[in-house]
Amino acid sequence: MELVARVALAAVLAYSAASKLADPRGSTAAMSTFGFSTPASRRVAWTVAVLAEAALAVGVAAGSDRAAYLAAALMLVFALALGSALMRGRAGAPCACFGGGSTVAPGAVVRDLLLAAAFAALPALP
Repeated sequence: MELVARVALAAVLAYSAASKLADPRGSTAAMSTFGFSTPASRRVAWTVAVLAEAALAVGVAAGSDRAAYLAAALMLVFALALGSALMRGRAGAPCACFGGGSTVAPGAVVRDLLLAAAFAALPALP
């Protein structure tokens, strides 16, 4: 069961990174939703997100408990960023969660919280 969960959750991270890479212009521009106001800061935020997701996908798939906990923390950060954007009236704005076409929505916050819980639970699976 642990192997299936690790591969599935790693695939979510890999898909998220790949979606950003498939639409770099749109997903980089979407970083403005989270307060990255200059083109340079948006590129840095995009690069950090892609590298973190890709690295954590590899670590989670390889069985690293540390990577699972770090992925859980990353999902919490993403949930907080989405929640903050919602509270600032940014519902419907692009979020780049899964490429440039993703948008800020309450369901995205819930999704990230559920993913955080799933990543945090991975090390406890038999």
